[in-house]
Amino acid sequence: MSEPKRLYLALLTVTVRLEGARSLKDKRMVVRSLKDVMRSRFGAAVAEVDGLDDKTRAVVALAGLATARRRADALLASFENHLERRFGDLDLTLEGQVVEL
Repeated sequence: MSEPKRLYLALLTVTVRLEGARSLKDKRMVVRSLKDVMRSRFGAAVAEVDGLDDKTRAVVALAGLATARRRADALLASFENHLERRFGDLDLTLEGQVVEL
């Protein structure tokens, strides 16, 4: 029997500050765009996980799986780089980690 492959979870938490948002609708447009872009580009699981009723702050989590640690590290770096390129005009705080499952 072969040994099961290890799985690694690349997890990135993105805090978005939207000081100019006047309503939850303004915020949702930005969050929806971020979620759609990251899903489309990476096939990542993406969800807004905090700040749901706060029009000036959103916390979005992105997750992807890999079978090698270095691939999970690269995926996490790709998430971060793409967010900074595509949404660099926003006030973003990124916190990433790779977890062995």
